[in-house]
Amino acid sequence: MAEVSAAEQLDVVQVNPAKGIQTDDVYSEPKSFTHNTQTFTQESMRDLPVANAYEMLDYATGAFIQTQGRKSPYFASIRAGSNLGIIIDGAYLPPPAASKVLMQLPVTAIDSMTIVRDASALNLGPLTSIIGPMTSSRTEGFIVIKTQSGFKKPNRELHAKVGSYRQFEVDTSLSGKFSDEVAGRVVFAHQQKQGPSDYYNDYRRDVGLWKLEGLGENYDWQVNFFHADGEKGLQQGLDTSGVSDAKWRYDPLKMRMINAQAGYYWNQHSTTAVRLSHTQSDALLQKYSHSNPDAYAEEKTEEEFINFDLSHALNQELAGGQNSLRFGYNSMWYHNPTGMLYYPGWERKEQIQALYLQNEFRQQRWSIDMGLRADKRTIDKGYEQIGSQRRLIEDVELDTLLTGALGASYQLTQQDLLTLRILYTEQQPVSVYTLNNDQLEQENRLRTELGWSRKWLVSPYYSLKTTLTGFHERLKNGAYVAGQVDDPQDTESKINVYDNASWTNRGFEIEVEGGWGQFSYGVAYSRVSPGDTPTGVVNVPESLVRARIGYQTEPWQFNLGARNMDEFISANKAGMGSAGGFTSYDASLGYRFKRSGLSHHLVFSAKNLTDQKYETVYGFPSEGLNLGVDYYVRF
Repeated sequence: MAEVSAAEQLDVVQVNPAKGIQTDDVYSEPKSFTHNTQTFTQESMRDLPVANAYEMLDYATGAFIQTQGRKSPYFASIRAGSNLGIIIDGAYLPPPAASKVLMQLPVTAIDSMTIVRDASALNLGPLTSIIGPMTSSRTEGFIVIKTQSGFKKPNRELHAKVGSYRQFEVDTSLSGKFSDEVAGRVVFAHQQKQGPSDYYNDYRRDVGLWKLEGLGENYDWQVNFFHADGEKGLQQGLDTSGVSDAKWRYDPLKMRMINAQAGYYWNQHSTTAVRLSHTQSDALLQKYSHSNPDAYAEEKTEEEFINFDLSHALNQELAGGQNSLRFGYNSMWYHNPTGMLYYPGWERKEQIQALYLQNEFRQQRWSIDMGLRADKRTIDKGYEQIGSQRRLIEDVELDTLLTGALGASYQLTQQDLLTLRILYTEQQPVSVYTLNNDQLEQENRLRTELGWSRKWLVSPYYSLKTTLTGFHERLKNGAYVAGQVDDPQDTESKINVYDNASWTNRGFEIEVEGGWGQFSYGVAYSRVSPGDTPTGVVNVPESLVRARIGYQTEPWQFNLGARNMDEFISANKAGMGSAGGFTSYDASLGYRFKRSGLSHHLVFSAKNLTDQKYETVYGFPSEGLNLGVDYYVRF
């Protein structure tokens, strides 16, 4: 299950209209990102039992997902940061919509998924969340997903799966060329699962993805439409969860996304790209009670998000090297008239306007890059609530978040690559309540990262590569909620009182990967030390281990994966408790064969082999052992 290396992904991106990747050229990252970028292909996602893109993150270095049963079924974090930018075929998704898309997008529709463990990728998206607190909500990384192209194989594929707890899935992927320059692909899927009888986490959904793309001599374009319609029960928590009596489910749960992107190749030095996406999510949360059959309440959410991005790339030979300049404008609008998650019934409307610039100069053995970005966030309508505090927010312009980034890479030897990344941000907290109405200090963030990789063995029959990455981040004068006071205009309300504090986050990652003949292997150890924050460190395992081993022959494939995490403090509605502290094993056995000119693939899988009821959120145990059988046929 060897994933594609970041270096291979980055180096192939060039301005070449014959390949139709002009938009990729504007979207690519400098070489200094090699050590904090990891890409999984669709084939590697099939090697182990993965139900959706979120679960693949469990095998990404430095990434951590939490599954639980409240209003959002998945939470993801990278290097202890939970604010991630999610991008699918150029469409940037806001946090609530991202979780719904990633848990419903069929794996068969995904061509690749790239995890960027660094927020200094300034051309990917905003460095602050479109939905977040009044103070800065710092982006910690990005997840970039590309769906299958109509120009590539397989032309036709059928997939079916049966598994534990009445799991049943069937999906089909069909592609075709209308001409040498226009192709399309459609993916249809039906997914359902009952789940353990006392978990109430069943789901059923019907999903469709329509993709049309064109490739001309001087341009390329792409239009996607994604639709999902279904229902989902939310897992019942234990008594320790604080919500054990909640019998909640989303019915209906609908998701629609349409996005278009195009690139125009002016000449061998100049490319322009434009992206426009519209995402809409409608869901009804039905709130029943396990103890009181007559109790019922509901929350309706209607989310709408629009993203527009216009960018340009200039590539020229300069001083014996290659210089790439990328700059652009990014605009986002979010609207939820009915409220979302923890703000039910209160309209929320926000926008971000941004400008960015990124330049890289490459020589044969070294490269240097720099970037600038300015994110201006405006809360048109909002509602801030923490604890019992209530506060309406209207027409508040937050201070512009200014970001600067530097990077460098150096090919020390043919086997050794060194990288450096530096990120700096600053923002002045505004429109927040403080004691004595004092102005909060300006918030500054400085992040430094060093990476070293070495290819110890390279041959057609065996390979060994190690990567070591270390990072240190300091947040100076970070704004946080220090307490609450009575609202003089509303005796039943509280007002949050903000203050400044400084803290650090540091860590490192060690990766070993390679192969020997038909065997492949990979081990990754990541550790973070968030330091003491004013509100305490919760929901962050300090160490994560990811390991896998594979054996491949022409007909047979065997893969074994292991995940380990430290015990950590987890917070829920009832308070705090311990989560993590477990090792889980997954395995699969596949067999490929051909009959009547068709390619068949059978995969037998086991997730959580030791049947542990581990918890990634306190009070919400996992399902335990899940068995499954997948069948693929290509024709």
